[in-house]
Formats: sequence, structure tokens, C-alpha cells
Amino acid sequence: MPDLKNPALGAVLTALLCTPAFAMAEDADFSGQVRGLVNSYTSNSASQLAIANQLAPGLSSKNTQLGVVETELRASGKGINAVATLQGQINDGGRSQATAWLNELYGSLGDGAWQFSAGKKTIAWDVGYGFRPNDVVAQEKRRSLISTTVIGKPLASIDYFTANTSATLVWVNPGHASTTDIADEQALAARVYHRAGGVDLHGFGRYGQKSGGSLGAAASWVATDEMEVHGSVRFMQRNTGLRMNTDTTLLQRTSPWQNNTQNNVVQAMLGANYTTESQHSFFLEAWWDGTALSDREWQDWNKRNLALQGSVNYLPQMQQVIGYNLAWQNQALSASGNIRRKNVFARWSWQENNWQPSLDILWTPEDNGRIITAALGWQGDRISINGGLRIYGGPSKAILAQLPDSKTAYISATWAF
Repeated sequence: MPDLKNPALGAVLTALLCTPAFAMAEDADFSGQVRGLVNSYTSNSASQLAIANQLAPGLSSKNTQLGVVETELRASGKGINAVATLQGQINDGGRSQATAWLNELYGSLGDGAWQFSAGKKTIAWDVGYGFRPNDVVAQEKRRSLISTTVIGKPLASIDYFTANTSATLVWVNPGHASTTDIADEQALAARVYHRAGGVDLHGFGRYGQKSGGSLGAAASWVATDEMEVHGSVRFMQRNTGLRMNTDTTLLQRTSPWQNNTQNNVVQAMLGANYTTESQHSFFLEAWWDGTALSDREWQDWNKRNLALQGSVNYLPQMQQVIGYNLAWQNQALSASGNIRRKNVFARWSWQENNWQPSLDILWTPEDNGRIITAALGWQGDRISINGGLRIYGGPSKAILAQLPDSKTAYISATWAF
């Protein structure tokens, strides 16, 4: 069983239970959900991590199954909002653990058109589904198998609203020390929104302590009752991400993947959604992410993989060192939110009574890699059940075909109260 004496659990429960939302007041509100989830992973024998483990056994241990039980608690009242999550995990090796965290805990007050908030809060921006360049506060990971509540950021925000226009100014991570992680750096972010007929217009700005400034814009147009078109673009002064160092030595003593700064980076997305009267929905998006490794960098990555694997033939006594270098190659997969710069995403879903089947594909045209996801969901009054399968593939040199997992299957059940 999970260790329920974990001090994090007590800290979260204490913070949540001490909020005014739990006071016996008429305007207090309490809700939540309990979810069980089982993930099953199929390892990819062609991945660099798998080959590294063959050369240096035990270099990286990986579980093929993971069971999760999660309780999410929500409370609100007297201008205070709180969301906390308690989670227990058990893997196929029999190891279990319990963790807990605060997703949100913030206070709000307002008078008429003005509203002020402070605390740990989620503020999600932009108009995309598969990719959101201007989600500069929440920075939520997209296209996850299971929808979960985002963990908010420490912030203070002020909003101004009129009938068709709103403006927001956010101070994110106030007081944070200098860091190379954009998600944790201290920053000022702003959004202006205006509705003009059937078009929603958005403007964004951000200035980070390390990353400098960025400007963005987005629009969403309801063209007809069935068709919606949207797009987003962002220009960044600087971006920090993993890049291969300039040392051409094949076998290195430490990881060659180090944080590096890019200048003048562009991200852009264009998409459309079409829904029929019979509730079939067709979704298409294409985007460019300049923070990802370039096509040339991925070609060099593939060449280095082949050279490392080939070196075993004439340096068998160096198997462990070669294994470590192959394992470090896996770090490139997390250099950016998108693995490739060019991406095309298509999705079909159908709502029929309580059932919703869906099928989607993410395609990387630079190397013909693909991720295919099929899912089926059922939604009742309080209970929902979801399951699906995600497959990674493409030609042998496609980056998506070299991920550590070749397949992921899941099933989850949620009870809301």
C-alpha cells in the first residue's frame, strides 16, 4: 500500500481544509472526483534507450504497467478557490508511493469591471487544440491521453472586463530566483481580447527574467454554424533548450546535451474545426515550432546513433561507455514541447448519446513519423469510463519511431461527487 504518512499529504490537506471554503457558510462549495487509471507500455526495442540497456544492463529501469488512484478535491467560498490532488501509484515491480500537491489555492476580489487574484492559479490562453504557442502562463502540455487538472503557477493578476473587451496583466512566479527553466522564471505576461462580430481577437505579450520579451496574436472565427477557423503566432526574443555541444568526440564523459539559447524564435499554428448535425467532428491543425531541433540537428542525431552502435564492433571493451552515450541521446527527445518543427494534426470524434469514439494522428512531414491514437469514452451523470491505445511509428529514421515506447494502452474510470 502507498505510504499514507507521506508529509506532503498532510501539508496539502491542511492547506485545503483551512481555507474559508470549508467554513460553514452559505456560499461555500465543495466537490471532487476519484479516478482509477491503468497504463500499459510496450517498450520499443529500436530505441536508443533500449540499445543502451543492452550494452549496460540496469542503466535505466522502466516499468511496463502503472496503476494510479487519484482523488481531486475542490473547494470555494468567500473569494477563495482551492484544488488539491492526492495520488497513489503502484507499478508492475510492486513498488508503490503516495504523493499530493496543490493544483490551485488563490483568492479573488473584484468590483464591477475590475478583478484581482493572487496565489497559485491556472491561467490558460490561446485558441489551439494540439498546440498553443501563446499559452505563456499555464504552459500546459497538450494531447495527453487523460485530461487532468493543470498545476497552477504562483502569480498575481488583474483583469478588466467590458461587454466585448478584456485585458489581463499577470506577474508570474514573483520573487523567483534567476533560472534557465522558462516555466519557472519570473515574468510579466499580458493579454488583450476583443470580440468583433463572429471573430475573437487576442494579443499577447510576455517578458521573462531570462528569456526576454515575446509578442503574439491569435484569432478564432466562427465562419458558419458548422465551421470554425483559428490561428496563432508568437515571436520570442530568446528561448533556452537542450542542444548538442560542438565537441565532435564520439564517446564523451558527460552528457553532450546542454542548455543553449536560441535568438529570434517563431512559433505558428493554423487550424479548423467542422461539426456535422449528426455530431461528427473533424479537426485539422498544422504548426511550426522553432524551439524544436532543426531537421539538420536530427540528421546529425541519427548519424551519431549509428556511429555509437557501430563502435561496439571494434570497441567491445567500451560497451558500458557506449551505452551511457546512447542513453544521453535520449535527452534530445525532451529538448522542446514538440519533437519536430513541422507538425500536422488531424482528429475525428463522434458524440452519440453517452458514447464518444475518437481517432487522431500527429504526423511529422520532415521524416514521416506519426502518432496514432484511438479512444472510446462513456459519460454518465457522475461516472465516466475512458480507454484507448496510442501507437508511435514511421520509417526507422523517423524520430517518433525511436521513442522509448512503441505503444501505450490505458483505461480509466472517474466518479464525480
